[in-house]
Amino acid sequence: MFRSLIALLLVAGWGAGIPVATPKAKTFDPVSILEVQPIPKAADGASVPMIEAKSALLMDVDSGIALFQKDADKRIPMASLTKIMTAILILESHKLSEVVTIEDDFNRAPELGVRIWLQQYEKITVGDLLIGLLVPSAGDAAMALAKHHSGSVEQFVEAMNAKATELHLSNTHFRNPIGLDEEGHYSTAFDLATLVRSALRFPDFRRIVRLSSATIASTNGKISHSFKSTDELLGNYLGIYGVKTGTTDGAGQSVINLARTPSGKEVLSVILDSPNRFQESKSLIDWSFRNFSW
Repeated sequence: MFRSLIALLLVAGWGAGIPVATPKAKTFDPVSILEVQPIPKAADGASVPMIEAKSALLMDVDSGIALFQKDADKRIPMASLTKIMTAILILESHKLSEVVTIEDDFNRAPELGVRIWLQQYEKITVGDLLIGLLVPSAGDAAMALAKHHSGSVEQFVEAMNAKATELHLSNTHFRNPIGLDEEGHYSTAFDLATLVRSALRFPDFRRIVRLSSATIASTNGKISHSFKSTDELLGNYLGIYGVKTGTTDGAGQSVINLARTPSGKEVLSVILDSPNRFQESKSLIDWSFRNFSW
């Protein structure tokens, strides 16, 4: 009820026809409550873009206000967007310089999806595994990090769900650290935008998701892994600062992009299960740049 009332007030201030939403409640922070964030304002008569994705959201990063939404609270599979939560747990608890020994033979596990072909008994740093996790979206990197953090994948998934509760992601539940299609593994566009806003607090997350390609190596330098980003907009479209793609049969084609306006304001485009995820992400971002001011 409270969220609906606030949304109505925002609509009254911004003009008719622009879909808006307010951020979910957050843990009380006596410092941030004193910060005044500029509220984005829509231009009069701004037309709403046509989006075919099953679910979509465009959010102002600073305020958490949704500038556009389409079924943003609909629970659907999230594919490799899952790995954003995996990265948050690692960044919160580990140094990038920590060395991980790859104990499993991931080359015998095709169900992991994309891999960077980590070798059994290879030693590699947490920082390099995070690059493998977020740039090419490697499932073997996700499994290695999960076991390094919690000792087992099952315990890591418990930590993922505990963090989701802490972040008030009430429509999100994890069953694995990779994003494989599995009953009970789902999220929403709104929850995923909230999750990314949390991840953006880490400078290393921001740095890694902007990489269009990378080469990482074992600590002895004998094994190397080279790969490119799965985000086709990186380096090809002005103002995109990465974040993450996701693709499975159940989730379809999805992408979350961070973009920065010419004035330095940031927006998040969340596109879930789209027939043309990159074009629809560009459309939402372009629309916000043309029709909103801060």
